[in-house]
Amino acid sequence: MALVQCIRCANAGEEIVGPLYLGKLETEIKKSICGACWAEWVKMRVMVINEYQVNLGDESGRALVKEQMLSFLKLPKPQS
Repeated sequence: MALVQCIRCANAGEEIVGPLYLGKLETEIKKSICGACWAEWVKMRVMVINEYQVNLGDESGRALVKEQMLSFLKLPKPQS
């Protein structure tokens, strides 16, 4: 497996395998985040959705989860 220098944990870790279905963000995440940190986010995402009672059918709900993901993974917010 290839290694990636993770910006969240600052360690070299295994790359993320498989699709993330995140559009343009997917490339940035795969080159900057290791598989272990991504797995932590997947667990945290469930807690975020439950804690904030997010409706993923609503654009504002998806935006909230995206904002929390960027913060958790220490990724810069994309320019809009």
